Amino acid sequence: MALFTMPVSRVSLIDANRLWLEEGAALQSDEFYGTDLFRDRAMLSNDVLIVADAAGDTRFRDPVPDAGASSIRFYAGAPLLAEGGLRVGILSVMDVVPRHFSEADRARLIDLASVLSAQLALERANLGLRERETHHRLVAESSADMVIWATLDTVRRYVSPAAGVLLGYAPEELVGTKSLDQVHPDEAEAYGKLLADLCEGRITRSVACQRYRRRDGGWIWVEAIFKVTFDPEGHAATGYVAAIRDITERKEAEHQIAHMARHDALTDLANRVLFRERLVQEIAASRRGISGFAVLCLDLDRFKAVNDSLGHQVGDVVLRIVGQRLRALLRAEDTVGRIGGDEFMIIQTGPLVTSSIRNLTRRIIDTIAEPITIANEPIVVGVSIGVAMAPRDGLDPDTLCRNADMALLEAKRTGRNTFRYYEASMRFGSLASGDSDAASESPAPRHQPR
Repeated sequence: MALFTMPVSRVSLIDANRLWLEEGAALQSDEFYGTDLFRDRAMLSNDVLIVADAAGDTRFRDPVPDAGASSIRFYAGAPLLAEGGLRVGILSVMDVVPRHFSEADRARLIDLASVLSAQLALERANLGLRERETHHRLVAESSADMVIWATLDTVRRYVSPAAGVLLGYAPEELVGTKSLDQVHPDEAEAYGKLLADLCEGRITRSVACQRYRRRDGGWIWVEAIFKVTFDPEGHAATGYVAAIRDITERKEAEHQIAHMARHDALTDLANRVLFRERLVQEIAASRRGISGFAVLCLDLDRFKAVNDSLGHQVGDVVLRIVGQRLRALLRAEDTVGRIGGDEFMIIQTGPLVTSSIRNLTRRIIDTIAEPITIANEPIVVGVSIGVAMAPRDGLDPDTLCRNADMALLEAKRTGRNTFRYYEASMRFGSLASGDSDAASESPAPRHQPR
């Protein structure tokens, strides 16, 4: 080594499995004999090992050297230390003649060993980073999830190959783009806020569900798991990584379950739960003075005879067709529900006058009376209707439904296949004639056909 005017210098490194050497020498290292003895001794020492003259040092008793080989007489070795003081190797200088090694030389060797230790630490760190990057890339590129890494400006800098299956794009087509550009407008505002929270340091992890636009123009539901990334020191955020998976089937199943919970399985009309929710909404709007509305209670006439004579399967077909006819008569903002058996209820919204309700009820009666052909046999049923007007006849769900039902009982009592508006006298008349046929009908919503 020129710094010490030595013919031989050596770096001996230790890893978990072996000792490996990197040498620099004025002469070939295999021309020197006994260097391993010094190295092994130096490896056991925490301080610089200095041997001024091995010939007179009792610690080193070499066997006879090979012919033509030169024995090391002078040796100085300084430990290479990793973080925590762990010895990872030795930096040594050697000569075939005795040497004096001054304190200044010793300090220079220690300084040089420190520089080399720092370089080794940096190389090991870089190697670790490269290994982790390779591992992470392998995991990302083997995953069925689309993995992206974006910088703090939300621009995608890496996209895994799963983008082809998920969105129909090659990964390089999405690099340089922003995910917000592909998010459905209904979820764009919430998604943009989440990205801002991530990139501005308010959160470091999050999970979100939104729709992404595919290359073919279709939409899929995805779940994205976000995690902020940091620089190697762990101080400054550099962006975020997201693992994105297709959850369209899960969303469709959730939607189907939610639909089934609020819709009648036979007719697909609103069931009692959804009808009450819509009724509460209309009452709240009416209380704010937005508009009034009407509640219609319908019960099929002669339906029990259909069930008794033709069977419940035919009766179910009749109920489905009645439901379809009712839905066709109403606007999208109105609600029609099957409450139970052959009983249906309607909420008609918007500006209401007596003539408009009369026209609607007449059209319902005429439409339901049209024959229903099943197996080449015409089946005819009728319908009786009771009407309660809000806010005139009440502004809570139970009162409106009860009053519409009382009006329905009156329509059945006075001849069926007709309609009646609720009047306060119906309530008192029903109470007065407790043993009459009309009074025998419960004013609460019914579940069995009558």
